Amino acid sequence: MKRARLTHIVTFRLDSEQWQQLQSVSQAAREKPNDWVRDLAIQTLSNGLGLRPSERFVLEQFAAAQYLVTHGFQLLAEDNLTTDEWKRIRTIANERTSEIADVALTIRSKSSSQRPK
Repeated sequence: MKRARLTHIVTFRLDSEQWQQLQSVSQAAREKPNDWVRDLAIQTLSNGLGLRPSERFVLEQFAAAQYLVTHGFQLLAEDNLTTDEWKRIRTIANERTSEIADVALTIRSKSSSQRPK
C-alpha cells in the first residue's frame, strides 16, 4: 500500500522537561518523537471532535455514568429494578462505553443544532 504524500509541516517548541517526557513516551511506544506526535494528532483529528484521547476517555466515563443513572432510575420508577436487570445494564455500560458516548454526542449535536441562534 502506497502512503499518501505528506505536504504540510507542523513545528513547535518544547522546553527541556517536555522534550524528555516526549522522548520517554515515544521510546516506550518504540516510535520516533515526531512519529509519535503525528500519530497523536491524527488520532485526535480522526475522532471527529478534536478530543484528545484523555478527553474522550473522560467523556466516555461520564456518558456511561449517565446511562446507568438514567436507566437505573427508570427501572426504579417502573418498579422493575431487579438484581439481574441491574447486572445487565451494568454489563452494557461497561462493554459499550464508546457507543454510549457516541449516542450522547449525537443527541447533543442534534439539540445544539435545533436551538435558536
